[in-house]
Amino acid sequence: MVNLFENIDRIRSVMGLVKEDDSPLQMNLDLRNSIEVLRYLKLYTQPIESLLMDISFLAKSQIIDFGLLERGLKKILLKKGDKRKNVVDYLSKIIVSLENRSESDSDEPEMSDYEFEEPSIIPKKVYRKELFDLQVELLRMQEWLSKTNKTVIIVFEGRDSAGKGSTIKKFVENLNPRYYNVVALGIPTPEDRKNWWERYKKEIKPGMINLFDRSWYNRGLIEPVMGYGTPEEYNEFMKNVADFEQDLVKEGDYLFKLWFSIEKDTQKRRFDIRQQSPLKYWKYSPNDEKMQDLWDRFTEFKEKLFDKTSTLNHPWVVIDAQDKRVSGLNAIRYILKNVPYEPKNEEALDVEYPEALAVLRPQS
Repeated sequence: MVNLFENIDRIRSVMGLVKEDDSPLQMNLDLRNSIEVLRYLKLYTQPIESLLMDISFLAKSQIIDFGLLERGLKKILLKKGDKRKNVVDYLSKIIVSLENRSESDSDEPEMSDYEFEEPSIIPKKVYRKELFDLQVELLRMQEWLSKTNKTVIIVFEGRDSAGKGSTIKKFVENLNPRYYNVVALGIPTPEDRKNWWERYKKEIKPGMINLFDRSWYNRGLIEPVMGYGTPEEYNEFMKNVADFEQDLVKEGDYLFKLWFSIEKDTQKRRFDIRQQSPLKYWKYSPNDEKMQDLWDRFTEFKEKLFDKTSTLNHPWVVIDAQDKRVSGLNAIRYILKNVPYEPKNEEALDVEYPEALAVLRPQS
């Protein structure tokens, strides 16, 4: 599926699509790649064309990034089940979201505390208001957890520089520090390697929000990619991880697995910024440089992970993290919408960016 999008010009030539057709959408170059991929997969129907026309119309005044929409479509096409229905559901959610968004406004990148801030489709004023409302809801959820002794476990995974750490900061910025727990473990000892599941399970604190900056999935991804683990360890992990996760929530607690997705050139740009930053240079390590060289191998194991460990109860939630404002808001909003805390301000949760989020839940 990735190669399909990367080689869209070749596909266009093979299919004889260089010449414009009569479709009213064909003139919208922003949507052209998405349209042609859908045609190639025989998914481009009249209802889908109508939905794309509505999006094209709304985009004249509302905030939307068509590159983000295309990347989101790519992730939706990874979902199992009825792909045509998945595409219709995806596009329908975008339309609902666009109708509730603020109008577009320019928002140039700027220096924030002497650090470069990446551009975003969300104007700063809109972003601050949305983040404020969501952080109020996070406090409500935190208080509900402490009263009910329920536990929330959030796994933050993705490539280096995808924004896992910055998103965790958005989560905890205004929380009561006594009732959240950030877990970022270092290199495992020989004993840790023998007791992989216990290494992580013992870090979870009941009645709190537990945020894992990388997790037990190191064994299913980082270790095989970098050559740190054995094939036996990898196979044992893949065989038993679903049971481990089910055991974590057997008391009615909540587990979420968030994957932050970025493009290769974005990772390189962020690595370059890290090296030049007087505040973030320490984040860059020799392993980071290797990750650019191992990009395709990482992708191979990531796709295996999605296929084998995205379960009905604990699916992977893939968040497009090219735009850190969008990914941060999407991550917080997804957790809040899926925990039944009270009281809940539904209005604050209704504003969405669904083109930047895909839930890879298998059909039951």
